[in-house]
Formats: sequence, C-alpha cells, structure tokens
Amino acid sequence: MLSVLLATIALIGCAELSPSDPDAQKQSTALQQQQDAQAVQAATQATGRRVWFAGFAMNSTSTAFENDMELVSRRLSELGGPVLKYEDSDGRQTDKLRFPFATPATLAEAVQQISSHAGPDDIVVVFISTHGNRKILSVNVAHQEFKPMTATQLSAALAPLGNRPTIVILAACFSGSFLPELQGERRIVITSASGERASFGCQPDSRNTFFTEELFAENFDSSKSLSQMMAEAKVRVARREHALKFRNSEPQMSVGRKLRWLAERPLKDWFQAGKETTDVPPVAPLSLLGDAGKTAYHAYQSKPFPRAFVISSGGAGQYAVGTTPHDASLPSDPAARALALCNRRGLADCRLYAVDDRVVWTGY
Repeated sequence: MLSVLLATIALIGCAELSPSDPDAQKQSTALQQQQDAQAVQAATQATGRRVWFAGFAMNSTSTAFENDMELVSRRLSELGGPVLKYEDSDGRQTDKLRFPFATPATLAEAVQQISSHAGPDDIVVVFISTHGNRKILSVNVAHQEFKPMTATQLSAALAPLGNRPTIVILAACFSGSFLPELQGERRIVITSASGERASFGCQPDSRNTFFTEELFAENFDSSKSLSQMMAEAKVRVARREHALKFRNSEPQMSVGRKLRWLAERPLKDWFQAGKETTDVPPVAPLSLLGDAGKTAYHAYQSKPFPRAFVISSGGAGQYAVGTTPHDASLPSDPAARALALCNRRGLADCRLYAVDDRVVWTGY
C-alpha cells in the first residue's frame, strides 16, 4: 500500500501542465507578455534590419518538436544581427512553465504583436514543428489532443504581417498541403513534405525531425542561401529515408516573386542592405526537374494529344493526358487537370510548362 501511495504521489508531482489548468494558463499568458516586452525593448535598441522569430512546437508526444524550435532559434541568433523571439512549446512542462503554450491562439497573438512592431523591411520567420495530416497541424498538450490548426486558420493568422518579407517553415507530415493557402509574392514557404507524403524523425525520444536536422544542424552554413540549404537538405533527407526504406517525403520550397532576393542571399547577409529586386535571371524550367520529374517528362513526350505538363519549383513534374479523367471531380481539360493534380499533391509553385508539343512556360 505504501509503495502504491508513493507512486501515486510521484505521478501527481510530475503531472504535465496544460491550458486546461487555470494556473498554468496564467503562467502561459504571463510568459507571452514577457516575451513581447523583451522583443519590443530589444527592437527599440536595434538599428537597421531586424529578424523576428516566432517558433512553435505544437506537440507533446515527441521531444523532436521542441528541439526543432530551439535549434532554429539558436541558428538565427548565430547570424550576428538583432533577432527578436517569440518561442512557444507544448513539450513536457511540469510545475513551472518554461515556454508559453503553443496553440493556434498563441500563434495568432504572437504574429499580431510582431505585425505591430516590425518595420516594412524587417524579416519575419515563422517556424512550426508538430505532427500533421492533410491541411491540419496537430495541437497536443500534456499528451491531450486539442482542436488542430487548419491551413485556413494559419493563413488567417499570418495575414496581419501583410507585405513584410516572411519565411514560413512547417516541419510536419503532409505539410505541402498548406502551400496553396500560404504562398504569396513576399513570402517563402518551406515544408518538410509534399501534400501527400509523411516526413520522419518524430518518435517520442527523437533529437530532431529529419528535415529540421538536415536543414539546421551539423550541416548548417550561414554563408549559404536558403535555396542552397534547401537543395542540399533535400538530398540528405532522401538518403536517410532511402537507407531506412522509407518513402521519400519530398520537401518543398515556394519562393514568392518579390522574395527571390532573400531566397538567394546568404543568411549571414540578411541584416545588410543590398539589392532587393524582383529582377532576377529567368529560370530554365527543365533544369528544375529532379530525377523523378525528368522521368515523368520523358514519359509525357510519348503520350498522345491532348496532353499537358506541369513543373513545380520543388523539381517535380506532373502531366495529364486526354479529356476523360479517371476522377470525375477533375477538369476535363488536360492543362487544368495537370495543375489540379500538382496542387493536390501539395507541390510548390505549380506552373504549366507545355501543352501538347508547345512550350507555354511564363517563368517564376
């Protein structure tokens, strides 16, 4: 009886804090207000461009999510310029909160605060790590599932940022499904998977998710640009997945037309004034294709008319043939259908490349 009683007391003492607990919620609110006050004070003391970081580890079922958030936060701090931080986590917290709870409400509030303080040329980085499914991000606190965050909700939460240069990074399964709602001219969106693929590395005791680790851990080099980092990370992720016999997660990167300069600038130069123009060299579209995309294009060339081929900036190819789709909900026109299929897969920046044997590419 004594041993049972002691075990029960130990469990009670180690109970995880949750937003359902009024005292814990008060702690969370106070921490969030403290973060805002610290960010505003630091912003007033900074000169030139600033980076605002809003990081959210939205799930308590793996150590990887909080570790991801802290890793990205640490890397940004190493860039040498003013970084103003909002860090929220649903990682295991007992007795006293270390971070505010990471929920759709706290995300929306943090973004609203940033929009109130950030200048038009400041850079905003929003990072979310959690479990995911198509169009939803899991919110799990103290091993209790709360209502998930949808793509529509996240889009609305980010809306106050307006035209500020914004980078959104989603480390979650099926996160590419968020691309249609999140893409914009002054936004870069990076996802750990396409819209129809899982991503990996989120076991209960994982150090980091595969994607975040390959993008920001040992191979991190601030002299490289986001575009370079992403291209190299995709290769490393694919190798790890292949070695484990996992299906490739197909990480995606969508770059808005007016943020090409930021995607191509070394991270260590983010705080420096430079040529920030939409005038960028045209992209040779077929050079974007990865191995699977090249295979798809080779197959497309042997298909009968009518047909259409679409390319995504992530290197994938998608084609449609004929006017009678197997799925009656899809358009009969092959060009419209190829675009719809590309978007359904959650691929970045789907653009029409060819119709029949005519190249109709308009560029990025």
